[in-house]
Amino acid sequence: MSRIGVFICHCGHNISGAVDIDALKKKVAQIPDVTFVIDNPYLCSTPGQELVGDMIKEHQLDAVVTSHCSPTLHERTFRNVAANSGLNPYKLEVANIREQASWPHWHQPDLATKKAFIIICESVAKVKRNMALEETSVPITNRAMVIGGGVAGIQTALDIADGGHKVYLVEQDSTIGGKMIQLSETFPTLDCPQCIMTPKMTDVANHPNIELLSYSELDELEGYIGNFKAKVRRKARYINEEKCTGCNDCTQECPIYNQPMIRYAPKYSEFMDKEFIEKIEPCVTPYVGQSSALVQVLLDVNMKFNYLPQDAIKYVSEKLRVPLSKVYEVATFHNVFSLEPRGEHIVGVCVGTACCTKGALKVLEEIEKLLGIKSGETTQDYKYSLMEVNCLGCCALAPVVTIDDEYFHADPSDVNPLFDRYEGGSDQ
Repeated sequence: MSRIGVFICHCGHNISGAVDIDALKKKVAQIPDVTFVIDNPYLCSTPGQELVGDMIKEHQLDAVVTSHCSPTLHERTFRNVAANSGLNPYKLEVANIREQASWPHWHQPDLATKKAFIIICESVAKVKRNMALEETSVPITNRAMVIGGGVAGIQTALDIADGGHKVYLVEQDSTIGGKMIQLSETFPTLDCPQCIMTPKMTDVANHPNIELLSYSELDELEGYIGNFKAKVRRKARYINEEKCTGCNDCTQECPIYNQPMIRYAPKYSEFMDKEFIEKIEPCVTPYVGQSSALVQVLLDVNMKFNYLPQDAIKYVSEKLRVPLSKVYEVATFHNVFSLEPRGEHIVGVCVGTACCTKGALKVLEEIEKLLGIKSGETTQDYKYSLMEVNCLGCCALAPVVTIDDEYFHADPSDVNPLFDRYEGGSDQ
């Protein structure tokens, strides 16, 4: 036979305002193995905690259910009270009758009382089967491993290292920085990502508590919190990392780098129109063999054609000696690039929070009606392409519309006058 005590809190008016405490006490007292039931206006107060401790000793309780608010608030409170009173703290359970009974059924007192009783019954049934656990301690390895060298991984590694702990930062690519270092600007200040990231990257490289394992991958991980064993595979190096400056000039002469391209890479240019090659050559020729110039070359091509033709992507892949999949990865990551032909004028409608609250969606509807296209489409005469933009960083102008590189405040009534200036083929 268990000797279980149930303590019911009024929580001021939060519980007693909906739950019939007296009726609840009578029903709880009839639950098998419940030998003691009491209520208190504020069980978490110092007198309330003292009451719980005194009753555990006086009635020699071997299990306790405290019925009040969420266990995230006061489970630790009453487990400490139980431990100080000689009861194993894990023989105490919390019945949440505030968030789960009183509050959701505030205007249904009968239902609130019934549900509170069911929750207490379940808690009593659970505490009967609770084991009297004992806390143990185990030694831990006072080192950390951070997987991924993006902005989150870098900051995490620096925070741990600044706390005086050894950190292994593992990054699968040859350099840290992640996706953020590839962006052109950051929300909401539109700062340069490189200006933010490069000081942090330098701090990682120079921090005495950080060991950077770039171009490496985690192969195995076993163990448990505080005592993990990790096996990291470092990929083959073809340079002396101590001497490398990242200039990429060595790739011109490197047989390891060039041989696969010579043997396996298709010669896309052999099947291309000569006139097309003549158009694209000025964008590519200055950077032949320089894979690090990929973004710049794509920007030049995109500016020339107003999108990235498939043949252009293949030509860039061949001449810069970058795998075609990598070129597509970059081309589809940055929204400044497009793989489909776009209009002479790129129209963007900001659909960020500030703009939407000021009627941006109605502005978008008016533009769609005027141009006869939906967002993401281009007019048949290739004059306009319409797109939604998540944020433009100028919330004070909301709602905001961009046409090419110009920013406009535009209400629905402003749409027609705004586009009048672009009729006739050029700005008026």
